[in-house]
Amino acid sequence: MAERIATLVLSGGGAKGAFEVGAERVLREEFGFRWERIFGVSVGALNGTLLAQEEYARLMNLWLTIREGDIYKKIPWPLVAFRVGIQSKLGFYDNTPLRALIQKHAAGRPFRIPAHVGRVSLVSGEYEQVDSTAPDFLDAVWHSATMPVIWEAIGSMAYVDGGLRNVTPLGDALNSQPKEIVVITCNSARMDTIKPPSNILDVAKRSLTDITINEILRNDVEEFVRINDLVKQAHDAGVTLKKPDGTPYVYCPIVTIEPEKPLGDTLDFSQETIRLRMRHGEEVARSVIQQTGVARPQLAATLPTPEHPTPA
Repeated sequence: MAERIATLVLSGGGAKGAFEVGAERVLREEFGFRWERIFGVSVGALNGTLLAQEEYARLMNLWLTIREGDIYKKIPWPLVAFRVGIQSKLGFYDNTPLRALIQKHAAGRPFRIPAHVGRVSLVSGEYEQVDSTAPDFLDAVWHSATMPVIWEAIGSMAYVDGGLRNVTPLGDALNSQPKEIVVITCNSARMDTIKPPSNILDVAKRSLTDITINEILRNDVEEFVRINDLVKQAHDAGVTLKKPDGTPYVYCPIVTIEPEKPLGDTLDFSQETIRLRMRHGEEVARSVIQQTGVARPQLAATLPTPEHPTPA
């Protein structure tokens, strides 16, 4: 099977990141994709880190054994009110378990593929890209996956989820002059309908992680595809389109893998839901690549069963 070299871009989406894991496995194992660089924000930063270390079994096992308590400490509403009202905490819950999870699975392991993650500072308001050679890279992964309000902003720069400004870091990926880009997103074009929010956490999740993030994501991808198509049309007509700084736009083939249906609650880490999301990622990836006419082996790999947690 011939290798297909591409740059991988992974979006945010909380527990819906299981979709990315299923889709990426199919692209790599069944269709021969090999990643020259990986860009990720939020849960895409976590997934991208282990993929860049080529820790494929570790990443799969992480998702097949993950629990809500591995990500954050959920506490009763009276204590939430105490945290926010009396202790002046800037988030409902504590996500330090996520930092421990990242350290357990990624610390001390070499990067085989260059990785890049994004975080946003609430102090500067700016998006920052951090690459895998940086000494604080794993902290940046934690920052990137910290949803504001739901979890407390981190450090003196108040770092939070990179998806606030850059749900799919396509611009970052384009600057690396890729041969091809594959974007795997966790959000479908169709929003799911839910019951009216029953508490302020539901309001925050629905507003920030569902509606706002999904809108930024749709705009990012649609704008990229629109400009990409215009660049190709202009090139075919013998015209070169240029950016405001005078440098030419360059056409880049892009494959987008996205859910065909809503994937549910961003913070739903139940094992049944994780497996359904992972399988849906596998199915969509196969469907999209088959439509492009790329052949694959006759025997498709199947989703493995859970193992004992991978040793640290």
